[in-house]
Amino acid sequence: MQNSKTVRKNIIFPEKLISRFNAVNGESGVNFSTFVRIAMEEKIEHLEKLKLEKELAEGYAANANLDRVTCNDFKFVNGENI
Repeated sequence: MQNSKTVRKNIIFPEKLISRFNAVNGESGVNFSTFVRIAMEEKIEHLEKLKLEKELAEGYAANANLDRVTCNDFKFVNGENI
């Protein structure tokens, strides 16, 4: 996050979740803020990927009829001389 503007947020976590973080923190070696930042980035990337997949599926469905017509137009063409 070099040269990035930062914003301070107050977040309330369940005590059990903090205990779980503390239990594994020795293995990860990162501080709490870094851990939360990485987790947020991963979750946001996952949500963006799901959104893109949904948009692509909708686009494919919307163009399905055109794709079938195009395939039908070329059904007598073969790739023998290609």
